[in-house]
Amino acid sequence: MTGIMACESRRRETTFLKYGHSIYRKNNPTSKPLSFWTEADVLRYLKANDIAYSAIYGDIVEDSGRWRTTGAHRTGCMFCPCGAHLERQPNRFQRMALSHPEQYDYCINTLGYGKVFDFIGIPYKPV
Repeated sequence: MTGIMACESRRRETTFLKYGHSIYRKNNPTSKPLSFWTEADVLRYLKANDIAYSAIYGDIVEDSGRWRTTGAHRTGCMFCPCGAHLERQPNRFQRMALSHPEQYDYCINTLGYGKVFDFIGIPYKPV
C-alpha cells in the first residue's frame, strides 16, 4: 500500500488510468488508495480535520482558490542532491542547515556534497 497520487507525474496518471488504484495482475499486488486525490484534496483534508503534519511544510493556506503550504512544497529524501542545481535560494540544503544542522553537516562534510557543490557551483551555505 502506497500513498502516491496520479497527479504527481504523467507516468503515475497513465498507470492509474490503465489499472486503477489496485493492481492485482502483477506478482506484487499494490494498492494506491490516494491515486485519485489531488494535492489540494490532501491539504483541504488535513486542514478540515486538524491533522498534524511536519512543520517543514509551514501552514496550509488557501490563496485565490488554490491550496498550498507556506513552507516546503515537497520534501523527498533529504539526503538526495538530485535537482538541487534547479532550485531557487534558499535551496533545500541551505534550509537544512538551519532546520537540521546535524544532517546538513553529514551531507556537506561526511558525504562530501560540499566539495561536489563547490565544483559544480551549487550554493549550499545558509543565506
